[in-house]
Amino acid sequence: MRKLVSSIIFAFSVFILGVAQSQAYDYPLSDPFVATVVGTPNAYKADLPPDIPTKNLELVVFEEREAPDVLWHSQALRYSLVRQDHPAPLIFVIAGTGAGYNSPKMQMLQRAFYQAGFHVLSLSSPTHPNFMVSASTTGVPGHFMEDAQDLYRVMVLAWLQIQKEIEVTEFYLTGYSLGAAQAAFVAQLDEGRGTFQFEKALLINPPVSLYTSALILDEMLTQNLSDDPESVHQFFDQTFQTFSEVYQTGDFVNFGSEFLYAAYKQKSPSQEKIAALIGIDFRMSSASMVFTSDVLINAGYIKPKDLKLSSTDTLTDYYKVSVRVSFREYFEDLFSPYFQRRYPGLNERMLIRNLSLRSIEPYLRRATELAVVHNADDLILGPGELSYLQDVFGTRAKVYPKGGHCGNIDHRDNVAYMVNFFQGQTGSATSSDPGPLVHPVNKTTNSKNHNLHESMELAHFVSTPSSVITSEPVLNQHIERNRLRSQTAEHIASPIEQEELYFESIKPGRSLGNQTSENRNLLVQEDNAPHSNRSLTNEPQKPVSKIVKSDARYAIDIYDPWEGFNRTMYNFNAQLDDYVFLPVVSGYEAVMPDYVEDRISNFFSNIDDIRNLLNALLQLKPEVTLRTAGRFLVNSTVGLGGLWDHATGWGLPQQTEDFGQTLGHYGVGNGQYVVLPIFGPSNLRDTSGFAVDKVAQYFYLYVPVNLNNTPEFGLPYSFMNSIDSRHKISFRYKARQLEIEK
Repeated sequence: MRKLVSSIIFAFSVFILGVAQSQAYDYPLSDPFVATVVGTPNAYKADLPPDIPTKNLELVVFEEREAPDVLWHSQALRYSLVRQDHPAPLIFVIAGTGAGYNSPKMQMLQRAFYQAGFHVLSLSSPTHPNFMVSASTTGVPGHFMEDAQDLYRVMVLAWLQIQKEIEVTEFYLTGYSLGAAQAAFVAQLDEGRGTFQFEKALLINPPVSLYTSALILDEMLTQNLSDDPESVHQFFDQTFQTFSEVYQTGDFVNFGSEFLYAAYKQKSPSQEKIAALIGIDFRMSSASMVFTSDVLINAGYIKPKDLKLSSTDTLTDYYKVSVRVSFREYFEDLFSPYFQRRYPGLNERMLIRNLSLRSIEPYLRRATELAVVHNADDLILGPGELSYLQDVFGTRAKVYPKGGHCGNIDHRDNVAYMVNFFQGQTGSATSSDPGPLVHPVNKTTNSKNHNLHESMELAHFVSTPSSVITSEPVLNQHIERNRLRSQTAEHIASPIEQEELYFESIKPGRSLGNQTSENRNLLVQEDNAPHSNRSLTNEPQKPVSKIVKSDARYAIDIYDPWEGFNRTMYNFNAQLDDYVFLPVVSGYEAVMPDYVEDRISNFFSNIDDIRNLLNALLQLKPEVTLRTAGRFLVNSTVGLGGLWDHATGWGLPQQTEDFGQTLGHYGVGNGQYVVLPIFGPSNLRDTSGFAVDKVAQYFYLYVPVNLNNTPEFGLPYSFMNSIDSRHKISFRYKARQLEIEK
């Protein structure tokens, strides 16, 4: 009887605690499908700084590697650093499936951790094309341990590159979605290497099994569309048409959470359509991965084997095929055969186990520095997987009642919890109050002495068996970084060895990285990685001619009769941007104080309002005309010639209007696609509009203030305007190359 009463009291206490937590946690979307797509509405987001000093960097991982011509834009690995001006912990952040280092979720995490006083180093997912081309040993992403080796190598090289710029007190690690699972394997690898000795690592919405989660996402697409082979592209077209309709009815700046929330409210799509949208998003990410992998290992899967694509070749049809490839097909046709050739004796059951956190379960149970934050309704988790995570992590697991898959990643409570976790203020995982965002106390001393030249020994990293674990590794200052670059594979257990260890019930405390030198030789060297042994000489396994209807039009089709010229010009612009504009802008940002940069940007923005005003008048938009006129008047007077933007704070935000929009307002079509020298992608209508705007500027600006006759003023004005324009644009040619190709 006493036990029964105790059980009832305990159950009642858990119920009350759950109710209290749900009341404290005010994420507004209860449908996990809607939450996954919409994310967090602005009213519930954490208050984060809109602008932070982000530095975009490049890293050559394998100096002897030459990227395929069609993937020229990924020769070097791109990543970013946000640094504090004082000693602080450094957080490595790994992106989710197919995402780059500068994706929206990554930028949100950057802002949150920077605001809390951390240095932040952001890395693309190993499934992102840039990472695959520049830093992957295999070119076939998805194997957790292999990807962890590649990430770890990149992290060490990046730290070597930036160590003189920042003072680091300790190292932390995090990642979201697929990046979270990979972070767990990186942390496990570092346990044997001792390079970073991560104080803490947080896994944000990780899959337990990549295989299971990918199949769930695939089924969201296939089970909610018809069996018609064209249904994927038809849904793709319908979605973009719907987005276009919603976008035109509102005052949106971009396709962020507020836009998606408005689209959901306005169109009220069924859960099936929302699920299909999630599935198509995953399929688009995996399509880029599949095509890139096919090119890198010359598998003859989508493109013909041994066919070398140039930077001017069209990739549209290849993308149409890639977007039809499910993860199961990728796994069975490319992934599994590749790794079975790489590790003879490996079977699919063993390989699927390698794509799961279960393969390192003993490490996860004992690694007290690791924690996981998840949602009870996360769509990517299979039956029993949430309970599995709670069992493995225990009090180190924080589970929110709702939020879908990463839908609440920028919710104020979640952001506070993640920040406080690294600051050591989270307390119990059952706490309903995540606490405020606070800055950590700056550490002026560091007991672990994480200066690389005193705390890491590269010889240990590249050649010492992982069974040798030292508490204070010492760097040999004379080891050159080329030695690390030439090392193509970390010394870890092979997938076969991992599986054998798992089924032998690994002894507590033993790392999966422990093995003999003979076992380490199972890893194939990068330069000798096996290619597909299919003797394809004609059509690939997934031929365009048999999959894509030649007479069908798709959303990704662009009228581009000048495609060869456009691709050549795009490459030219990318090189010019890399070697001329971006270095100049970097120098400008380094020399000019932020306060002065803002004043200069506001000045030129105020002049742009003259163009906006004229085109609003031409388009007969009275409300926009009045707002723009009021904005220009306020900033030109109270704002001292536009140096200060008071109008935005007074409810008069800038609305961009140009003559290309004016032509479109009166029914002029886009015309064919064209890439302009220096100015980049456009079309004939917008090119004509751009020319008219520049001629108009000559008459309303240069002539009245005599800039046309005084080059000593006119040239500096034009030069500074160009620098400021490039300074304000976060776009990077290489980071958007795939979208342009599509």
